[in-house]
Amino acid sequence: MEEPALIAKSEKFLETIKAKKINIDDIIKPESFMKTYLYLRSNLRLLQKMKEKMELKGFKSPYRSVAIYGPPIKEMKVEDLHDIRRQTQYFRMRASIRKNILDRVNSAISSHKIALGHLEEYSLLTCKRCGKTFRINELSENRLKNFKCECGFKLELKFDKRAVKRPEIIPYLPLSGDYMVKISQLSPWARESFKEIIGLLKNERRGVITSATMIVKILESGRWIRKKITIENIDNIDYEKKVKEEYGPHARIEFIQFHRKKSTIINDRHIRTALALGYCGFAQDLIAKIEDDIFNRTLKNPQKVKKYDKILKEARRYSPPFIRESKELEEIREKRLEELLIQEGLADKNGKLKSELRADLKSRDSIIKDIFSKIPATLILWDIICYYLTTSYDRRSKYAGPFPGLGPVLDRRQAETFNRMDKEAIRLLREYGEKIFYIENPQRLLLKKFEIEERIKGLHMKIDPKAFGAALVSLESDVDEETCASVFSVTLDQLKREKENIKTLGRPSTDKARLFMEMIK
Repeated sequence: MEEPALIAKSEKFLETIKAKKINIDDIIKPESFMKTYLYLRSNLRLLQKMKEKMELKGFKSPYRSVAIYGPPIKEMKVEDLHDIRRQTQYFRMRASIRKNILDRVNSAISSHKIALGHLEEYSLLTCKRCGKTFRINELSENRLKNFKCECGFKLELKFDKRAVKRPEIIPYLPLSGDYMVKISQLSPWARESFKEIIGLLKNERRGVITSATMIVKILESGRWIRKKITIENIDNIDYEKKVKEEYGPHARIEFIQFHRKKSTIINDRHIRTALALGYCGFAQDLIAKIEDDIFNRTLKNPQKVKKYDKILKEARRYSPPFIRESKELEEIREKRLEELLIQEGLADKNGKLKSELRADLKSRDSIIKDIFSKIPATLILWDIICYYLTTSYDRRSKYAGPFPGLGPVLDRRQAETFNRMDKEAIRLLREYGEKIFYIENPQRLLLKKFEIEERIKGLHMKIDPKAFGAALVSLESDVDEETCASVFSVTLDQLKREKENIKTLGRPSTDKARLFMEMIK
């Protein structure tokens, strides 16, 4: 396919996706769930083919083919120089078009992967005749369309309440790659939350020190020589002590260069952007439904605050005729605002807001800044914590899940990010029905989970991952068993059984090991 035709076809397909809106009803109702899932899966396949064709045609590095014209060696006519500049501008414009369309396709692919990951966590297919259970990603599109098991019996769709999923974010994902449009549609506080989530998932720090290259001065055969050495895992050892142990007590480090590894939680920027938009868009609409109730309970006179907002909007839209300069228009609007506030009794004769209204506006701004803006980041951090706690290492290694690009384990610095969950945001979410609770130190909890997973490798120990996560939270925090069982959708018996498994892992398994532990004590 020729390049212009490929671009035109891609744009048309992306606009088709944009025109088809996905509602939450399409996801939570069994009859429309499979139709939505197959639609998204088909889209992803077509988008990936488009991406492959674009990359083969050089869309990934479009500016590489643009000639860079330097100063002419000999004198050149003005007309020739003008032609060269015009051609350069044309080729740069074409390169920009290539870059933008590939960027949109990449964004759409990331959004579809996230959407499919949440739907696949959410659903199970069971056969009543042979008793087999499948996840929908395990079956081909033909099998899903026929909706039949290998034995020929019809499959039944069930929703897994225990799975970590949030399909409600799917309508807010940039499925057509229009992430810039969706960012512009966020409210000011939601835009700040969007930036915060991007920063958390990117984990913008200097990174983890993995190794170091050193120039060491050592005494060898009676003379001083310099030697270049590399030490691995330098973050966990005393490197000066190691150098002296290996090269003698007189060894001196003359130069050291540290090598760092970025501790990014999710590497792909398009996935980070799509997730941030999904959670911010969902939280923004959720808060829009409950904010009146919150402000009615917390503000002294919410009706006056609403009246103030209405007047402010009216004054900002006020545009009298024959105004040419923007500065003059601003002054007139400010005067208009003052007049309306005095007229409605919200300000004194000098135009100063009354103290009660001023206090209410300050309280509202504080709620928006300190609670509302923290909700999206708190929700995504909570969902990722639950995903790590309730899935096995093997599953996270082999399957992308609802968070594509997320590593199977986290290091200490990455896990520290999860301590940023906000207590007040959690309290508000619990008040309005969200299954969530505050954990004092999520970093310690996650590192404990990874440590246990490392210990049980090769033991062939059968555990229930969901109940195991609930049991670990109950053991490592002050959250009671009933709350843990309810939030993770497991029974108390399942939780207690996994609690015993965790305690058993901490005990010595043989008589020799038991004797050794007693000697240490």
